[in-house]
Amino acid sequence: MTIDDLLKLKNDTSSLTDEWVDSANNALEVLNDAKLNDDDLKNIFQSSSSPKVFKNFVRLLYSESKKPNIPVKSFDKIKQYSKGLSYDGRAKNYTIKEYSISSWLDSIDAVSDWLDENELEADLSSIVDYIACSTETVNLASDNLELVEIVSDFLKDFGFERSLKIK
Repeated sequence: MTIDDLLKLKNDTSSLTDEWVDSANNALEVLNDAKLNDDDLKNIFQSSSSPKVFKNFVRLLYSESKKPNIPVKSFDKIKQYSKGLSYDGRAKNYTIKEYSISSWLDSIDAVSDWLDENELEADLSSIVDYIACSTETVNLASDNLELVEIVSDFLKDFGFERSLKIK
């Protein structure tokens, strides 16, 4: 895959800024080790609402790729959850409301921003599970809320229990 391949996915020539090019270059360089397939990288790039969201997710994927023995990659969970499907028994009691991968990436970025503001950190898997939990809890009662709004409300009301203080 090349940078041009990724940039063509954006379809909007006004979005082909230096920042997108830099982000695509970085992703291609660092995600080789993450064993992310080309289709997943294309999906992530196309679903990212901004270079910031894309860069943040690439950073989290890269960190995850450096951990040994991860049984389920977080992006695989996101693909399942975005379809409203269960993963490893999640959603036995409640269904997971369907949200686009773009909504998931924006929500992950919102959680990352909240963690930074509160001088906390968490791994990608914990962030994905937190978001999944919020979609289960809200379930279908909040059809009019965007995922980012739900997650932001959860952070405000409950914090993020599986986070660590930045050293």
